[in-house]
Amino acid sequence: MSSANNESKKGLLIVATILLMITSLGASYSSNVILPSVLTKMEAMDYYAVYAAIASMGMMIALPLSGSLNAKFGARNVLVFAVIAQFVLRFLFGAISNIILFGVVYALAGFMGGLYMAAPYSIMASIVTPQERPKYFGYLAAASAAGALIGPLLAGFVVDNISLNMAWICYGIFAVIPVIVFLTSYPNTKREGVSLDGLGLLLLVVFVFCMIMWLSLGGKLFAFASAIGIILPIVAIVTLVVLIKYETKQANPAVPVGMFAKKRFRTTFIIQCLVVSYATCIGAYGIVYAQQVMGFDATVSSTVTMPQTIVQFILGLFLGSFVGKAFKQRFRFFGLLAIVSYMVGLAIFYMLTPNTALFVVYLATGIGGIGQTITQSCYAAFFQTELKPEEIPSAQGMYQFASTGGSCIFTAICGAAMNMGLSLNQVFLVGALFAAVAFVIGIFGFRFPKEEIEAEKSRSVS
Repeated sequence: MSSANNESKKGLLIVATILLMITSLGASYSSNVILPSVLTKMEAMDYYAVYAAIASMGMMIALPLSGSLNAKFGARNVLVFAVIAQFVLRFLFGAISNIILFGVVYALAGFMGGLYMAAPYSIMASIVTPQERPKYFGYLAAASAAGALIGPLLAGFVVDNISLNMAWICYGIFAVIPVIVFLTSYPNTKREGVSLDGLGLLLLVVFVFCMIMWLSLGGKLFAFASAIGIILPIVAIVTLVVLIKYETKQANPAVPVGMFAKKRFRTTFIIQCLVVSYATCIGAYGIVYAQQVMGFDATVSSTVTMPQTIVQFILGLFLGSFVGKAFKQRFRFFGLLAIVSYMVGLAIFYMLTPNTALFVVYLATGIGGIGQTITQSCYAAFFQTELKPEEIPSAQGMYQFASTGGSCIFTAICGAAMNMGLSLNQVFLVGALFAAVAFVIGIFGFRFPKEEIEAEKSRSVS
């Protein structure tokens, strides 16, 4: 095949991967707009927290499992199957009137979404060179912002003007090109002799179910001091210990815990668990603060995260490329700058008052958008520098698991804190403290050996 054809194919795959990112975020974020209307129609709005937890549970089970499924069936097959299956399941929502059946199908749709949530980064890593990754991961950060913005807007328009059922699947217009391109132009690479880890999957399901139910529903449907409130965390902890011991001995583990032996991945995973406090605060409590404390209506409060999305989209187009030109020399500064951006944004939210101008809120989320751009452009590229190509899908799934799990844990901590009397302002302070811990870890963990930095300098000179 000629060089021109190779470049053309590469360009097509890059476009498909960017659209896949928009598809993933569009599907996820549109659910937040549609679900309240569906539960209201079913007279089940009191169970909103349960269904939000069910979706998270499906994703959390799928994310670490995606690596082993990719090894067994091939990344392309898993990706295409998951995208199509999620679309079909969401299409079926319109025909379901039983609230329990809806919950089961909703969890399955979340599982399918989780199977391809991490795919854009692992696929992009296989298409471009390691030196190009920060640049194209920056494009994925911009696509993430676009999906988070377009998904809810499109779903809201369809709910208001077309139908509730169509709103579930309107995001699918972005999935058509990725499915066709990956089916026709992306190789399906498997690892021979790989078997599925059934026991590991079972342990993962038990751990995630107990943890999500306890974190999401404790203090709501049952008291933390009740029998079920005590049993659930005990079962989760015991299962986690057994899971870790068991998975370290498996050749193709459902949960690749062996990744934590790699320092750069371990550092990035822990930091991501902590800094996701920013997105959790702003996406949930920031909007609540704008409505209930500052007195803005729903329309105005919905624009709270708009500056963050705009900054993320614009910076994503060039920031990754800039850092990638001398990645090992520039990453540490930008990696820490991302955490500082989160700390500053949350500190501004902490200092808000009922009379604060809306511009100050926009300023805070705009600064936070800098952090979102850097983490999505550069963090994966950092831990991928110590991975083999075949390890990237598993690592990327685990990294996404850090975001989802960290958000669930932080949400539970904030809920408990507010039950004890903390204000919304103090919740923002808690988020800033989480980010401060991440900053300290980053100071020591975001490092490349001097010989690697010098080697990069030598290559750039030559």
